[in-house]
Amino acid sequence: MTDTGISKDENDIHDIVVQMVRQLRGGSGGGGGGGGGGGYYGGSSYYGSSRSSSGDGIPMGVVMAIIIVFLGVAGFIFYLQCKANGNNIGSDKEFDAAVDSQRMKSTSLSSSQTSITATAYKPTSQMLCGIGMKGQNRSIIISSINPNGLFANSGLKVGMFVRTINNVSTIGRTPAEMTQLIKEAIGQVTIVTGGAYPPFESYSGTFDMSYVDRGKTFRGHVILELQQDNSVGGYRVTGTTADADGTATIIDGLVTYDGDAWWLDEVSSGNDAGLKVLSTGKLDWSKNTFEGVWRANTGQSGQYSSFQSTNVTKTFTHLTPTAEETAPPVVVATAVSPFSDTTGQINDHTPIVTAVTDSSSPIVIAIANKPTKDVLVGIGIKAPNGHSPQITTINPDGLFSTSALRVGMYIHSINNVSMSDKTAAESTQVIKQLVGEVTIAAGWNIPAPVTAAPLPSAPPAEPEVYVPPV
Repeated sequence: MTDTGISKDENDIHDIVVQMVRQLRGGSGGGGGGGGGGGYYGGSSYYGSSRSSSGDGIPMGVVMAIIIVFLGVAGFIFYLQCKANGNNIGSDKEFDAAVDSQRMKSTSLSSSQTSITATAYKPTSQMLCGIGMKGQNRSIIISSINPNGLFANSGLKVGMFVRTINNVSTIGRTPAEMTQLIKEAIGQVTIVTGGAYPPFESYSGTFDMSYVDRGKTFRGHVILELQQDNSVGGYRVTGTTADADGTATIIDGLVTYDGDAWWLDEVSSGNDAGLKVLSTGKLDWSKNTFEGVWRANTGQSGQYSSFQSTNVTKTFTHLTPTAEETAPPVVVATAVSPFSDTTGQINDHTPIVTAVTDSSSPIVIAIANKPTKDVLVGIGIKAPNGHSPQITTINPDGLFSTSALRVGMYIHSINNVSMSDKTAAESTQVIKQLVGEVTIAAGWNIPAPVTAAPLPSAPPAEPEVYVPPV
């Protein structure tokens, strides 16, 4: 059989057009010229002369117009079917509302960062103010407000970050210290709240992730780039995503200093152009993982099965007090552990931690008791340049959890031994070998290298003389 190059659908369309033309010609079958002989559809020629306006032939222009109209209608029907059976982009009417809800939370968070000054009168040291505080990401936040306490109607709210109490800065201090300051106060108690101190200035990394969509597991990767923005009390999110839907660009998003995260990505080209996905959940700064859910504007939604990075880069900002937060020269704090009672008295199970901050120097000195060599101190150390070790993690259950040490500080010395020329492994080994008092001096500045003092010259040694036994 000779291949005509015409598909079955094209033949069907052709036959339909032929029937339409025959109806217009007023007959069927042979018609036309020569008594049913000759042409493909009988008669002389199916289309006839383009110039003829009578007889059996139909002008070519009319025939082409009929074909164009018919194909146009068929194409429109095909478009409607594709639209009905496609990916339904934009069919989720509540998607935009969900995105707006996340943006409203960001606005609310931004407003909560505005500085608020609350003042109450405390007639005696025994009177309770009715305000609780806890540590969070190098900051102290309000954890509770007693509705019958002195600050019940002050404008302070749970979750606000405390900057100063009676002009004493919270920088480098523990919640136990600041609570004790309030307890001992008599007369006016002034609390100033404001923006949080971020754990770092910027954060970026590539995350390998997997998710389930309609029973199937898909894999991809997400590049997150976070930049500190104190006006919103968190990090603005940019980056890209790549998965089964193609490559998308993150067009909006925010991560709080506490790790609460959301971002919106959109596919800008290809078959899925216009597809938007909203991701919400929690970033773990220490593990570099994300746990959360996703929701697309097609109406589909699901959960991330895994979301982790192994190549995160962080940059840190030095914490320096503002003019109104000038600290006293020396502050000594004794930690209150989970094992102590409500009075703050330390029992035999509590590790003693003393934090001394010298305002004339950016150095923090933290002291802890390590009863045995096997006790873990709970501090992670790295040395990006091969020396000048830097604190990367502080275990909340470790010996220094309530000290003034902070992630990002450079370790200057351990038990008066300089660490400026030590690697991370060497510094860690020094801590591991210690038993008893462990003193760590750290600060935000890279320590200056230690230069060995020249040894004084010594007189020539006398020659060794062998004295035989008597």
